[in-house]
Amino acid sequence: MDSKKLFLAAMNYRHACKLFDGKKIPAEDLEFILEAGRLSPSSFGIEQWKFVVVQNQTLKTEIEKVSWNQPQISTCSDLLVILARKDVRSSDVYTKKQLSRWGLAEDAFKGLMGIYKGWVDGRDDHTIEMWSEKQCYIAAGNMMTAAAFIGIDSCPIEGFEYAKVDALLGVDTSVYQSALVIPFGYRANEQRGKHRLSLSEVVEFKK
Repeated sequence: MDSKKLFLAAMNYRHACKLFDGKKIPAEDLEFILEAGRLSPSSFGIEQWKFVVVQNQTLKTEIEKVSWNQPQISTCSDLLVILARKDVRSSDVYTKKQLSRWGLAEDAFKGLMGIYKGWVDGRDDHTIEMWSEKQCYIAAGNMMTAAAFIGIDSCPIEGFEYAKVDALLGVDTSVYQSALVIPFGYRANEQRGKHRLSLSEVVEFKK
């Protein structure tokens, strides 16, 4: 099978798995999934994310209780909570460290910081938080596809009480906020057929 067919096979395999069989993901496969997240693109290359992997069963059960009692959380092998960074304004130490990796000359770096400041600093805190969360979704999509490529299931979840999950994980909420919860593991049941709009319904060409 050529590479395009292999990729589309993974896309078709991926479903929002609602119940896992409890089987553990091999460590090397979990690392492969996380590496797909680490290598994901982000705006300005800021990498506004942190990946918290919950393997403790008691903690997974507690998170399930504040996530609308969704059973995929406690039945999965590994529960990934993606945290979005808040400290991403131009004056923040983290931002300067990330942008300095570009290796620009001083004048060019000042120019980059000026562009970044104009893009970010004029926005309110909520907008900045949403901007960081958008970057987390890029990483999430890549990790779920990487998982599907090697026969591992996942389920993106936004239905949880954010403040309570942050508290359970001991998150420093001055720096981070939980953005997305993703259980990974192996499906307990066969998944239903995939329903998608046709390509012609979702694509418009301007020639």
